[in-house]
Amino acid sequence: MDELLFYNSVGDASKKHSTSFGFLSSIHSSQHIGQYRQCYSNVNGTALTGVGGEHKVIVACKGKALIHVYLHGKESPEQTIPLPEEISCLEICPHPDSERSWLLVAGAMSGRLYVWELDSGLLLTVKESHYQSVGVIKYSKGYIASGGADSRIVVWKVLDMLTDSHKPYAIFTDHTLPVTDILINSGLINDIKLWSVSTDQTVRCYDLTSLALVTTFVAQQPIQSIAADPAFRCLYIGLANGTIRVINLFQAHPQTQIWEQVGGFGKIITLKDDIELRETFTNHQTGENPVTKISVSFDGTQIVTGDSNGKVLVLDVATKQTVRTLKQLAGPVSTLKLFRMEANVVSNSALKTAVRTIPVLKRNLVEDSDLRKHEVHRKFTDSQSPQQLDLDKFLDTVKSEQKWFSNFTGVDSTVKQNKENLRSELEELKHSYASMKSKYDALYEEHSKLLMNSE
Repeated sequence: MDELLFYNSVGDASKKHSTSFGFLSSIHSSQHIGQYRQCYSNVNGTALTGVGGEHKVIVACKGKALIHVYLHGKESPEQTIPLPEEISCLEICPHPDSERSWLLVAGAMSGRLYVWELDSGLLLTVKESHYQSVGVIKYSKGYIASGGADSRIVVWKVLDMLTDSHKPYAIFTDHTLPVTDILINSGLINDIKLWSVSTDQTVRCYDLTSLALVTTFVAQQPIQSIAADPAFRCLYIGLANGTIRVINLFQAHPQTQIWEQVGGFGKIITLKDDIELRETFTNHQTGENPVTKISVSFDGTQIVTGDSNGKVLVLDVATKQTVRTLKQLAGPVSTLKLFRMEANVVSNSALKTAVRTIPVLKRNLVEDSDLRKHEVHRKFTDSQSPQQLDLDKFLDTVKSEQKWFSNFTGVDSTVKQNKENLRSELEELKHSYASMKSKYDALYEEHSKLLMNSE
């Protein structure tokens, strides 16, 4: 399965962003899908609804109160939308009943959070969330978490944000310097963990159910970015000196050799110097360029990294070697987003029938009259009946997969034997054993008589 990477940078303002491009490329081959002109933003300031077809690339321009909207397959911006103020980061929330993009959440330089509905352009709410600029916004399982230069992490429930409630779900103030990145796992609703990194050299893990600080990892350098293995077996953190450190979340007990989770109960763990570089990537360390973004492939075997010099590398996790070097950007890398390669990404990237724009984002809060009217612009395509589940085929697949876990003999046997056959075979064996034993006893007795007569 191929994977596509969208990446862009902060840009080069000295050249009026004439060399500021965004790119869409494959990480497993040399295939180049497209590029986007004047595609520059602050770190975490770009959001994508998807790739291919009618999906859009939404970019909050650095230093300007503007958003550029790109259509896949076209280099120039399809739309330029003015905003109330400069936006520093973006995040898209999917609709709870489907996978389509629903809300656009933007963090501003003033510390406010803006929430727009993408299908209508209505400004639903504005929240005074941070005292300084918002650096990162993440969404998962109905939660929106934001981190800012005021060293705070503010967590909202989506439904609470859309009401008149001004109280967030939680506020974490354990960091002492600006929060640079946030990661939320996609587990069960009662086991959601939030990971945050900061320039105070710490990685903190919070439980969003109990709101407790679970574990704190202390690094040797300021931390700029974080990513996780798909199974959350380890974390990858990008440091200010250009190295990437691996934090294993499970380790074997020295006595029982049973794998156990690392940390918990508020434990503080200091990461020791990795002299042998067993848990450190040094591919960006030339010039000590901070690693600004990290993304992990879907199978967890490769990571994509970008630094402050615009270099983007594809690294192999097992060997820690550089697999591929992508086209260098102008300025620090601000976005790395991976997507699965779909068949229509190349062929249908510039359909003439595509909806080429999004509704203009309103600059004033929505009013009751707008909510009653609530016009939504959406294109309906030919409906396709959902694929029915073939239960028999599914059970056969599960049954065939089960033998890999239950059959330890090396014999792939799926012959069915009922209890009656086993019982009859057991009776035959008993009868044969009794017959052989009687014959053996008779032979033994005859042999004994012959020995006695010979004496």
